Amino acid sequence: MPITGRVSVLRAFAFFAIVWTSGCYDYDDAGSSSVTLTGQITEFDPDSQGPRAPLADVEICQFASFNCAFTNANGEYTLELLQNRNVELSIVKKGFGSVLIARFSGTEDLTGDAILATDAVLSDLASEIGAVYPPESSGSLAIVTFQGAIADRNPLAGVSYALLGSNGRSFYVNDAGVLETSLTETQALGAGGFVELAPVIVTLQLSGAGVNCTSERPWSAAASNAFMLPIRVGFTTQCAISCE
Repeated sequence: MPITGRVSVLRAFAFFAIVWTSGCYDYDDAGSSSVTLTGQITEFDPDSQGPRAPLADVEICQFASFNCAFTNANGEYTLELLQNRNVELSIVKKGFGSVLIARFSGTEDLTGDAILATDAVLSDLASEIGAVYPPESSGSLAIVTFQGAIADRNPLAGVSYALLGSNGRSFYVNDAGVLETSLTETQALGAGGFVELAPVIVTLQLSGAGVNCTSERPWSAAASNAFMLPIRVGFTTQCAISCE
């Protein structure tokens, strides 16, 4: 894959996390009223500079439940969620990589667009670090860290990621957009993650340049600069983080 293609792919991963604003678990399960989640799913094409094509028949579900919705011809969907619940959302379409998002539903309606990358694109990325795609017994985690507000899209270099709760191989994205396992902190794109993770709830800990880090949703763990995220077999859990 050309370097420009790799850079575009990682920017797409960053966009996944930006538009969804991933949440996680705070174990407060009170509330019974509902909120509405709406959004649009589009296809990422690394060879196209034009508008992204909407994806029909994408399934968006609360993970392992019958609460599901499918996108229409315009890639749009609507899903009802109970308020104040810890929710895992799976985004699945045949021929594309499956994505997992963890969110706290809160008390207000939510919006969330997402971009899906094809299996071919993801297979190329996995090959750069010697990973198997699609994974048969593990999940992965993709992280983008920003300086300041996530909406400003200013990636933060110098952030190191560590995981508690699961073993796996870490990677970071170099300035050319290539995944490398030898790096120890984020580079210009602010992106990194883990592959070959056991399907458990993990705690992501940031260090280095990652200080006073938050999310736009209440998904902080007990420690500072730490976040809890679910890992599922065959899914990439995505998150975006804002640091001062």
